[in-house]
Amino acid sequence: MKELSLIPNRLGNTKVIIIVVTLVMFMLGLACCGIFSAAVMLPAITQAKRAAQQMTSANNMKMIGLALHNYHDTYGAFPPAYTVDAAGQPLTSWRVLILPFINENYLYSQYDLSQPWDSPQNLPLASQTPAILTSPALQTQYNPGMTTYVALAAPNTLLNTQKSVSFPNITNGTSNVIAVVEDGSNPVPWTKPTDLSPQQFLLLDFNATPSGEVTALFSDGSVRTFTNADKPQLQGMLSIDGS
Repeated sequence: MKELSLIPNRLGNTKVIIIVVTLVMFMLGLACCGIFSAAVMLPAITQAKRAAQQMTSANNMKMIGLALHNYHDTYGAFPPAYTVDAAGQPLTSWRVLILPFINENYLYSQYDLSQPWDSPQNLPLASQTPAILTSPALQTQYNPGMTTYVALAAPNTLLNTQKSVSFPNITNGTSNVIAVVEDGSNPVPWTKPTDLSPQQFLLLDFNATPSGEVTALFSDGSVRTFTNADKPQLQGMLSIDGS
């Protein structure tokens, strides 16, 4: 009798155990599905984020190109890579010179072009990077005041280190001459007269960027991206005369 009386309790315990195990397995299944979904979705989300950042950067480049053209319309030539003092020493970057053409008139009005970029008057302004000069992919990784948009600067580039270049000087064709690139490997203060020579540009590892590409602004205002495999064809796009 006693043994028979214990049978219902054992069966009840067994049922409870089965239900608990089933629930645990169900919850584990949901968790696994969640992890699986996250594993599937994360790369897609990351890719979409990078695509959005690249699109924003390309738009920034186009706005820079428009500013350069408006500068040319106003002054008859593109801005130099940097301004210089009476002794020929660099003062400030071309990025400062285009401020009135990217809706930054107030910031431009505070800048003293007769002084170096790091003078007591100008240095405090270096932390106020215009939105167009701020990389969307790197804006949270570097201190305020840094930019990844740099010109190709040399004696025979569009943003020239020796003279101001106008359209007739571009014998290589405006659609074949790179003016500005995005160098995410080495952000610089946006007001500082620091850029890349064509040789330094070709030494960059394009694959080291989040997208595996480098964005370039051409003299005609177009924007294109390049990988390391494209470097041979870039050789003739680094100067206004194709040399």
